[in-house]
Amino acid sequence: MNNLHKKSAIAVVLFLLTFCYKATAQTGINRISKEQKMYELSVVWKELSYNFANMDNCPKVHLDSLYREYMIVVQNTKNDWEYYKAMYRFLSNFNNGHVTIYNRPDYYLDYLGYLLLTTTCKDNKIIVENIGIHNAKKINIGDEIVMVNNLPVMDFLQKQAMPYVAVSNEEVKFRYAMFGMNKVLNTALKDEKITLGIKMPKGIKQVTLSYDCYYKPLPKEMASQRNKQYLDTNAYANFLSVCNNLFLEDTVHNFAYIRLTRCDTSFQSFFLEHYEKIMQRKHLIVDVHYNEGGSSNATWAAIAYLLNNDSIYVYTDKTRVNNAVYKAWATIKKLFYEDDEVPEFYKINYYPYYDNTAFEKVEGGSYGEVYPCPVPDEWRYKGKTHVLISEDNGSAGEYFAAMLSQNKDITFWGKKTVGAFGQPLIVRLPSGIDVMINTTKTYDFQGRDISSGFPPDYEYDFSDVYKINDPQEMLGKLIEVIKEIEKTEK
Repeated sequence: MNNLHKKSAIAVVLFLLTFCYKATAQTGINRISKEQKMYELSVVWKELSYNFANMDNCPKVHLDSLYREYMIVVQNTKNDWEYYKAMYRFLSNFNNGHVTIYNRPDYYLDYLGYLLLTTTCKDNKIIVENIGIHNAKKINIGDEIVMVNNLPVMDFLQKQAMPYVAVSNEEVKFRYAMFGMNKVLNTALKDEKITLGIKMPKGIKQVTLSYDCYYKPLPKEMASQRNKQYLDTNAYANFLSVCNNLFLEDTVHNFAYIRLTRCDTSFQSFFLEHYEKIMQRKHLIVDVHYNEGGSSNATWAAIAYLLNNDSIYVYTDKTRVNNAVYKAWATIKKLFYEDDEVPEFYKINYYPYYDNTAFEKVEGGSYGEVYPCPVPDEWRYKGKTHVLISEDNGSAGEYFAAMLSQNKDITFWGKKTVGAFGQPLIVRLPSGIDVMINTTKTYDFQGRDISSGFPPDYEYDFSDVYKINDPQEMLGKLIEVIKEIEKTEK
């Protein structure tokens, strides 16, 4: 082979090696370029600027300043998972359950593991609630965690866990920062380590755990698989049972109980399946405390039967208004005139467009409208209805609760809901990440802004009641609590 042929052959080999290297780099966990990260952040910032309706729920956030900060953050992320986390953290600043990452690319799962560890906060102490069986010799249920990665545990949760919590209800941010609750904290690249400091009688024991339960190959039944891997399988099984629909009766106290855990086709079918028995009872407990949502349309049959009204009202939603001309007129006054020189007419009619506080009632989509009840009067429930809600109750599950509140004879018990009302805009990014941005402010039938959560009539923590394994015993305890509080209030 002559020199020319040799040089050509070497050039081809080098080209193929380079091509193969680039192709390999594009199939790992480093597929997203710096330029694309910047572009995607900019798209999200733009959509937030024009469409996010709840800036009043995050008063410390200055959108443009936050954007400039994260321009640097996202470009410096080392891989796609770190980029995902940065975007998740960026969105969590807006304190809204409908402003977060809705979906992530499937290829992430090839590289991720999860940590079988759940914690709870008791008496201002972080306690191990459950752990993976394979870590049973390292750590015990009931152990107190005092350090995480050489940081005091409270500092760690405040700085490295709470920033990934996207909720409107500020009271529950810390709870959702716990291991087992935090969507980001319990996931990392495969076999990544975390070091816990466990309080012992004679000091602190260092325990290193790995994210060694892999998402892929994905178990056919992830929940069942995790259940088997936890040390306290009864506790996890009890948690899973709370996520299932349930119907019970207490004939002694004349109560019916129905738990509805998801706003899908089963919501309506399960309710209607048991409605004839519900009609026979003077009291009804409707439990949606763990209903995270779905489709609000799935709740309409139950709403119609339970409201006992001839007319069904739909609460009001408002959305941002962008009027470029009004904003421009406001800009002139803002830039070139002193405040006392500006007519009140300008301040009232144009300044809101400059300040992004101009809203209008949502027309269509049923919001604010009135409908005749399709259920005949004789089939409507006439008894006393008690609705159980909690900080785990969100989205369409909150819609259901808020809709029932137009009936003054329906009482709400529990904790303020998570605050994921409204219609989210889905922004699909080229990387495969889908982002949600909330576009509405929500008002109840008294005109209160409930965007950050729907409050109960009676606040009560039912968490210990839900830990009761026997369903009938749990129902008995619920009835006991309700009757005792009602008696006290009288």
